[in-house]
Amino acid sequence: MKISLILPLHDARQTGWRPLASALQQSGGHWEVEVVVVLGRAAADDLPLDADALALLRHCAAVVHVDADPRRADMEIPLLLAGYGKATGDLLYFMEGHTILEPDACATIAAYFGERPHTRIAWAPRNHHCHTPLGALIGVHSRHHECLAAERGGFWLGANSVITRELFEQLGGLDPAYMRFAERVLSERVHRAGIAIGRLPKPLATHHDDMPAAQLIAVGAAAGEAKFRYYNAPVSEAGEAPVRVRHPIYLGANHAVVGLMLLPLSWLLAQCLVRAAVGMARITAGAAGIPAGVAGIQKAAAYRVFVLGFGFADLWGYCAARLRAEHLRRKPGGSASNAAPALAQPRS
Repeated sequence: MKISLILPLHDARQTGWRPLASALQQSGGHWEVEVVVVLGRAAADDLPLDADALALLRHCAAVVHVDADPRRADMEIPLLLAGYGKATGDLLYFMEGHTILEPDACATIAAYFGERPHTRIAWAPRNHHCHTPLGALIGVHSRHHECLAAERGGFWLGANSVITRELFEQLGGLDPAYMRFAERVLSERVHRAGIAIGRLPKPLATHHDDMPAAQLIAVGAAAGEAKFRYYNAPVSEAGEAPVRVRHPIYLGANHAVVGLMLLPLSWLLAQCLVRAAVGMARITAGAAGIPAGVAGIQKAAAYRVFVLGFGFADLWGYCAARLRAEHLRRKPGGSASNAAPALAQPRS
C-alpha cells in the first residue's frame, strides 16, 4: 500500500513549514508514504526558501512548480491537480498549507484501509487551532459541518479525506472550473453512485483556522462564483450530478437585473456582518464573570451573525459572476448561448 500526501505550499497562515515537516515525519511500516509538494509563483512570499526549507524539499518524492499565483481563489484546485499528476500512490490524501498532520496519520490510514480492503474512500474530522476571535468562529463553523458529515460522510479537501486513486479517477477527479466547490461536486458523485464512505477512527490533522476577515470574505465570494458556474453548467458537464440550489435567493440572483441590485447590498452586508461577528466574539471572550448561560447565548449569537456574513459573501461572489457572464454575452461577438440558463428549482 502506498499513500500519496499532496501538499500545496501556500496560505501557510501561522504554520510556516510545519505542514511539510509533519508530512515528511510520517513513518512507514507495511505501507509506503510519498510526499508531493506543489509550489506556485508566489509561494516564496509567505514561505521563504531558506536552507532549512530547501533541506525539507530535498526529502520530498516530487516538488512541482506551477506558473500560477496561489493567492488566486481559482488556482487552488489546479495546484492540487498538479500534485496529483506526480503522485504514484494507491491512496490520495490532499492537504492544505495550514494543516499539520498527527504523527500517526498515515499509520491510521494504512491500518483502516488494510483492515477494510474494499473501502474506497474514508473521511475523518480534524482538530482545530486558533488564537483570534475570527479563527474561533471559523472553527465552530468547521466543526458544525464535520458533525453533518459524520452522519453521511463526504469528500473534503484539507486533510479530511482519503480516496483511492481508482475511485478518484473513476469519478472524474476535481474539476478546476468549479474551484473549491469541486470537492462538493465529487462528494455528490460519490453519494449518487452509492459508494459507502468510511469513517476513520480519529483526526488525522490539525487545521489552523485563523485568517484575516478580508481573506474569509474572499473565500466566500469564490465559493459563490463556483456555485454560479456549477448551477449553470451545461447538461453535458453537470447533468450527471444533482444540481441542488440550497437557497431560493440564487434563483433571483441568476437574473442579471436582480444580481445587479443584490451585488452592492450583499457586499456591504458581508463586510459589516463578518466584522460585527468578530467584535461580538471578542467582547464575549474578553468578558469576565458573566454566567456560563449568558456567555453561551452571546457565542451563539456571534456565530449566527458570522454565518449570515459568510453567506452574503457567497451571494456577492455569485452576483459578480452572473454580471460577468452577462457582460461577456453582450460584448461584440457574444451570443445568447453565453447567457446562464434557468436554474433548477430547489429540492432536497
